[in-house]
Amino acid sequence: MSNNHYPRPLSNQAHAHRNLLHGREDYGSVFAQYFFDSEASDAHKLADIFPTIRWLFPTARLRYSAQRDFEFSNSSFTEALKGEEIISQWFDVWDIARPEEREGLMVAGLRESVRVVVRVVREEAQSVPLEQIILGGISQGCAAAVFALMYSGMELGGFIGLCSWLPFQKEIETLLGGSSTNKDEISRHIKDILGVYPDMDAALLEQADAGEGTMTNTTEVLNLEANISTLSINSKAANKTPLFLSHSQDDETVPFALGEGLHQTTEQLGFDVTWKEYEDGGHWINPKHGVDDMSAFLHKALNI
Repeated sequence: MSNNHYPRPLSNQAHAHRNLLHGREDYGSVFAQYFFDSEASDAHKLADIFPTIRWLFPTARLRYSAQRDFEFSNSSFTEALKGEEIISQWFDVWDIARPEEREGLMVAGLRESVRVVVRVVREEAQSVPLEQIILGGISQGCAAAVFALMYSGMELGGFIGLCSWLPFQKEIETLLGGSSTNKDEISRHIKDILGVYPDMDAALLEQADAGEGTMTNTTEVLNLEANISTLSINSKAANKTPLFLSHSQDDETVPFALGEGLHQTTEQLGFDVTWKEYEDGGHWINPKHGVDDMSAFLHKALNI
């Protein structure tokens, strides 16, 4: 995974860090370019509104797409399309509009990506407190990021999710029948879904993380869970990371109903959710109110 920083915060000023994950078949640098082209109602852009924030746009590694492979294998252009089943994605998914179909495809990639995201946040936390770090993303990037948030139990300054959904939503909703949905219980449940157990073979963990080019040795892999716990304990943030979620009703990539599901489930799990729905905007930031709404959330979450 590569990281793209843009733009640099103003020098000699305290600043927050914001990590945003791109969508499927995209790249961090491309996402950043379009993201910073979006304007508020007063024509200001996010880099102008928050000049002291350090923005980080990681790029997912190339992964095999089972659905692409199936399509191409039944095409008369099979040879010409050879290799096109390898795409940039945080995890494999059969159908974004119906993520519950063959959802087992998501497990391996999610398991790898959540560790990558947690490691990035852990590295950022060496420079600023967790309550000054914002995590988030768009579409599949948001889905991976929210899983990383739940998986780790970290308490961050905030989370921003655009045009997305919650993988394994039905399985996660089984928690709602219990008497408690604290972050530790949520974390254990996410790890169960991903098949992450304390006695899991360290070599398998190392192999999964090595695929992202981030973990270098078994000791670091084994210490990851302890580092996550330390970050959570040392945080002075509220009990749950506040979430900002938005979705447009005319989104033709990720159906609006899936965004509503993400909103409702996270809210029922106890997260403080700011939910914004728009009539238009497609699979992107709403052109009229999106930047304004995100800015208001960031000002409040970061107290700046």
